[in-house]
Amino acid sequence: QESNQMMAWLQLWTAGFIVTLAFLFFVVICQDSGLSGVVPERQDSADIVKKESYPVLLRQKREWLWNALYVTEETAVSIPHNIGKLRSSLNVEVKTFTIEGEGANDIFTVDNQGDLYVTTSLDREKKALYHLKARMFDGNHKLIEDAGEFIVHVTDINDNCPVFPTEYNESVLERIKNTVVEVKATDADDPTTANGQVRYFLTRDEETSAFFEIDQKTGAISSKINMLDRETKSQYVVVVKAQDMAGMATGCTATTSVTITITDVNDNIASFTRSKQHSNVTLQQ
Repeated sequence: QESNQMMAWLQLWTAGFIVTLAFLFFVVICQDSGLSGVVPERQDSADIVKKESYPVLLRQKREWLWNALYVTEETAVSIPHNIGKLRSSLNVEVKTFTIEGEGANDIFTVDNQGDLYVTTSLDREKKALYHLKARMFDGNHKLIEDAGEFIVHVTDINDNCPVFPTEYNESVLERIKNTVVEVKATDADDPTTANGQVRYFLTRDEETSAFFEIDQKTGAISSKINMLDRETKSQYVVVVKAQDMAGMATGCTATTSVTITITDVNDNIASFTRSKQHSNVTLQQ
């Protein structure tokens, strides 16, 4: 009977020892993995004051929502014209907006609802892009959203015609098919649109059209045939028309003249106008 009691006591002691080891192992694992709520972490008073006095501020992701902002140039503006809205996805009941940058609070203004206005007519050829920044505040003028950058694009209209810098005087050898000259007109409108894309044409003239042609895109004028004869006609005047809108009938036009001189080559042999010549010679004694 004593041996049975001893055996039972050993079993109970062994079970308690195993439970104690398991608990200690669990505590060590929790501390290593950073889990809280198992063993209280001891903090001295300095650490507590420091954390309570200087809370960690988490930077929120900016939530500006933009639409593309565009203004058509040369638009008459008698009163400020709404061109878009500055918006944020943050749910703030009372808010005001400010803008800064190119034309801010002069050419462009913003109201407390974030509506953006243009106050004057703009010219794309003078300035095509305006870079600005926006900020949003709550009712206590506390900054909520900082430095949302945006661009106002000034879109082009066809308000400029092609311009030729000069008239042209060129020459080409007779009886040779060759490029005579490349004319070039400039257009101040946006070259990425049809407004600034120029095409070239020769005005309708039966004589020059028979002898010369022009590349509509490059403006290169070439002789069409190798039969230009200086002895027949030594000079031609070709009138070139430049037209924007990629040559469409609605495009604006300009013209210039190109004087083409046919230069001589040795294409004629010498010849006598008479097959026989008669002359008298007087001898003096």
